[in-house]
Amino acid sequence: MSFLIYRIRIRILYFGIKMNPPVNKAGRRGRKRIVASLAESKTLALYREGRSLLSRNDLDQVSISQVSKAAGISVGAFYVRFRDKDAFLDFIITNAFAQARASFQEQADVRYAPNLADVLIRQFSDAEFAGIVRAAIKLGFLDEHHREPFDEFRAFVSEHLAEMLFAWVKTGERPQRIASIDSALAILTLAALFPNSEIDLAEIETQQVIVDLLSGKSASAKPLSSKKLSHTKSQSKLPKSRREPESLRKPNEVTLKSKGSARGPEKI
Repeated sequence: MSFLIYRIRIRILYFGIKMNPPVNKAGRRGRKRIVASLAESKTLALYREGRSLLSRNDLDQVSISQVSKAAGISVGAFYVRFRDKDAFLDFIITNAFAQARASFQEQADVRYAPNLADVLIRQFSDAEFAGIVRAAIKLGFLDEHHREPFDEFRAFVSEHLAEMLFAWVKTGERPQRIASIDSALAILTLAALFPNSEIDLAEIETQQVIVDLLSGKSASAKPLSSKKLSHTKSQSKLPKSRREPESLRKPNEVTLKSKGSARGPEKI
């Protein structure tokens, strides 16, 4: 009799384990959660595809199944790494601005406004980066913590530019100079937010305004001209007068010397 009771207890214990699988630390049944990291191949694939999809679509149009399929992994593998879509978007936003910050710091190695403007214009003109900016700001309306990485990136760029360009400026003048830099960043942000707007970073007029603001010439910076809304898109997009790569950059001293007159000083 005791042996029979023992067998019954064993069977109850066995089926109890089968019916109640272990719960992992994240509170989800099934596979153990993996810490999301760009060093891990599947997480990196999700990150890259997420960035790519956000460059072409609004974040509301991007689904978990869409990202998973594009990355070539299962939806289950996605949930092992991310709690939900918001957690995934936060991961993309945080890492994208961390990379943008490192990239800016690497390239911004000169104390000359036009070159620094080139670096920023390239960043904000990038379709994927612009998509991240749109996602961060849109999510930020729901919860401010979503846009914190973008705010931190802008603050870093503003302070870094001020230190590089205006190290000689008096303390009392610095707030005004920093405000000029923030105005340039605002133009770049608007261009990223509204890619079909009238603010076109490829136009020389827009680029010159950004250069003037970064140079601290806010008083002389011309306002961006607004195009007539009655014009069609094809009409408003006339051949752009793109500036040559060196047209606004610091002139080469050797070139200047070579252009001097061979006849020597003229007599008066």
